[in-house]
Amino acid sequence: MKKESITKEIDWFCHHVVSDRMMTKDSCVAVLDAIEENGLTPNLDLFVGVVKDNQLCEGPAEQVAKQLDKLASMSKEEARVFGPPSRSVFDENSPVMPNPPMARPQPAAPTPQPAPAPTPQPAAAQQPSAQTTADKPKSQERPAPSMARPTIDNSPAWTLGWPQLSKAEGMDREAARNLLNDFLHKAREANCSDIHISTGAVPFVRRYKQLFLLPDQEVLSAAAAEALNFAPLNEEQQEHFNKHRDLDYGYNITASDRYRTNVMMQRLGVAGSYRVIDTEVRPISEIGFKNPEVIEKLSSYSQGLILVTGPAGSGKSTTLSALVDHINRNRHDHIITIEDPIEVVHNPIGCSVSQRELKKHTKSFGNALRAALREDPDVIVIGELRDLETIEMAVHSSETGHLVIGTLHTSSAADTMNRILDVFPHGQQAQIRAMVAESLKGVICQQLLPNADGTNVVLAVEILLGTLAVSNLIREGKTYQIESTIQTSKHLGMISMEQSHFELYMNGKRSYEQTLPYIKNNDLKRQMQQQEAMRLAGGGGAGGAAPRPAGMGAASSAPSTPASRPTPPPEPPKKRRGFFGF
Repeated sequence: MKKESITKEIDWFCHHVVSDRMMTKDSCVAVLDAIEENGLTPNLDLFVGVVKDNQLCEGPAEQVAKQLDKLASMSKEEARVFGPPSRSVFDENSPVMPNPPMARPQPAAPTPQPAPAPTPQPAAAQQPSAQTTADKPKSQERPAPSMARPTIDNSPAWTLGWPQLSKAEGMDREAARNLLNDFLHKAREANCSDIHISTGAVPFVRRYKQLFLLPDQEVLSAAAAEALNFAPLNEEQQEHFNKHRDLDYGYNITASDRYRTNVMMQRLGVAGSYRVIDTEVRPISEIGFKNPEVIEKLSSYSQGLILVTGPAGSGKSTTLSALVDHINRNRHDHIITIEDPIEVVHNPIGCSVSQRELKKHTKSFGNALRAALREDPDVIVIGELRDLETIEMAVHSSETGHLVIGTLHTSSAADTMNRILDVFPHGQQAQIRAMVAESLKGVICQQLLPNADGTNVVLAVEILLGTLAVSNLIREGKTYQIESTIQTSKHLGMISMEQSHFELYMNGKRSYEQTLPYIKNNDLKRQMQQQEAMRLAGGGGAGGAAPRPAGMGAASSAPSTPASRPTPPPEPPKKRRGFFGF
């Protein structure tokens, strides 16, 4: 077997099948030898095909094939993200696993036959095992595979010098909590938005929408992860976790140092995710809206429905808190918020603000909304419109003289309307369309994206206003025409998501390669190609195109390109999937 035959993908795959006792090290070597003897170039799909064709793993063929395909998909993702495994089963010092109990005798030379590539599946989509590591007897526990980490020499300065979380193993509760607090403080200082502390993995963080493994950290053992993630929990929270195997709560170190937290049980053990809550509320004018006065006008209505939508991590909470703060400063009303958990704390300024947290102050959104109608509110803020009961109460509340502001996980204004309407039974569709058409004041759909040079994030937004034309489309069930209505109503302050992406590029905040996948309109594509061609040719000059503003992303730092470079540039390849397939 030649060393160069061991690709990163094959190395990861063999690591998994040997660890899972599906094959032995000798079986893996024999497959590579057979591929070489037949003059074929080793790759993972061919390797898996040889294993299947020669039935090297015992068990029902369909079940074994499915498991092999899962391991192959996971190995491809790990090879792309982590590089080669830190410990290869092909190393001379690697312990040779005994023959698995149900393994077939190893054939001398399996015959390689090209096999169709398995359907790619992200590593995160694997089904967790029925029995968690914490529930298994010690004799059945399997050591977690090591994760390859970036070298310290090639890592950004901010990724170094973090508290070593692996030391939490054996610490008492107070010491573990202090270590966790120090780690979270470091994340806040480094402008990270999310921190992940998980069994069997190196601690990693999200910064400006990108995930980073911390290079000077060790893989966390189950004991260390439990000590860290359980340290902040009180008795009631610990009991809830033990019963439900997951928990959402707000972790308050101090009044100005708060985190939205989820603790869960996963395949290898306990894992915790910590979202940094920015306690300083930014005004609407500083969030990134092109026309902030449009958003401010929405908050001036005395009744109606305002929806803030977007995927997770798109800045919905920031916009929601900015709207509440604007109302708090400019009106004299009673605001009731229902959140899970409470994120930004609003102190009374011009308004009386009553903030309620799920599980701590109320059992459900539905219970809180029913009670709110008897609590003399003027503005009701709902952290998430999750189900039929919550949506129905929100719509009814917006019709009875209240301004209702809520959030949804939808990607466009049209999708938002469909989600709101389709949740109701067919017999109520006509009634609910009429109610929403009458009460809707606006939809703010958001995306947060890395800027051109990856040093910050920028906001892309779609805005739909509840005009007479939009109300008629909703009432008649023609939500598919909403996008065209947005495009023809720019003068009113509406903007489509595609146009927002286009303007971010034209203003130099996003690069050509980052923006192109979001643009479907051919006219906008041509304008982008012309702009990029002029930029590559020297920033305008002879072409008459204005250069991008200085200091806004990659335009100010990109290396100069000779004017003879062909234009327009070819379309870049499709963006590869990110960390854990997201």
